[in-house]
Amino acid sequence: MTSGDAFSPLRSVLARAGIRYAVGGSWASTAYETLACFLDNLPNTFYVDPAEARTAIRLGRPFNMIYMPLAFKFDFFPARAFPLGMEELDRAIVLSGSGLSEGPAPFVTPEDILLAKLFWFQAGGESSEVQWRDIQGIVRYRGGALDHAYLQQGAGKLGLRTLRDKAVGTA
Repeated sequence: MTSGDAFSPLRSVLARAGIRYAVGGSWASTAYETLACFLDNLPNTFYVDPAEARTAIRLGRPFNMIYMPLAFKFDFFPARAFPLGMEELDRAIVLSGSGLSEGPAPFVTPEDILLAKLFWFQAGGESSEVQWRDIQGIVRYRGGALDHAYLQQGAGKLGLRTLRDKAVGTA
């Protein structure tokens, strides 16, 4: 079994429910606040606490679900959980052959992943070594290909210009 075996049924449920999503971070699925409508239609191969998920969606907070046959965890971030969440969805790019899915799936752009990681890194008191390592990895491996004008604009909206400059300067 592969990660695609976990993602494929989830993607089918999301599609049937008409839910717009984009995969981000470490294959995290990003979704917006209307996600609750599909909770009652999940196959029993997924574990999620429906009350917790509905509360998280209502409050714009992340939650997760587990594909039980593989113990594969999916993290959901309602778009309003992040100030640029709707932009992430609008800018998502469709990738095939990602290792997550046999078919094409929308993925959050590297720039939006970087901005989100900077945002959560700052929100967590700038103490997560894992977040900082991820940030540096994105800059190091995608640096020249990144849309730096968009990063500057997004960092400005989030109040992260100094942190963005630090990340770009230390990778």
